[in-house]
Amino acid sequence: MTSPAHPPRLCVLVMGPSGVGKTTFAQAFSRALDARFIEGDDYHTPENRAAMSAGRPLTDEMRMPWLSALAEAVRQSRVTRNTVFTCSALKRSYRDLLREGIGEMRLICLTAPRNLIRQRMVAREHFMPAELLDSQIEALELPTPEERAIMLEMSEELDANVARAMDLIGC
Repeated sequence: MTSPAHPPRLCVLVMGPSGVGKTTFAQAFSRALDARFIEGDDYHTPENRAAMSAGRPLTDEMRMPWLSALAEAVRQSRVTRNTVFTCSALKRSYRDLLREGIGEMRLICLTAPRNLIRQRMVAREHFMPAELLDSQIEALELPTPEERAIMLEMSEELDANVARAMDLIGC
């Protein structure tokens, strides 16, 4: 419960397709803010992880338990600390569901050229194979103006992007 004596803590969603650099950026950004970092992938069900590992994109139905569990974890976290969390949040409806469960949040949308994302996906160990990149990009609904997203190009230097986000959020 928030009150004038306990204002809501800053909550920032770092979104974008798999492989764009959400975790790397969000960890650096949360350190700069002295905020708690929550990795959205940690809230996927075992079934979701198995499907993605097998090269099958998730359906909206498969995403709902994941988004609900993530929203609850973030909502609880922001009671005591500023919180930065990652989630692909590819569709506006997913971001709306997160807002319903969490409350007010700032949005940072990461972008990068497709070939750079694919290179990163091939080079890392992760349950999401590079073969699913096209389905992620096809599903992506960029934030609308009313979502007031901070857009960052992840082919730029990490420290510069963190500093830019800090400035734009007003920290």
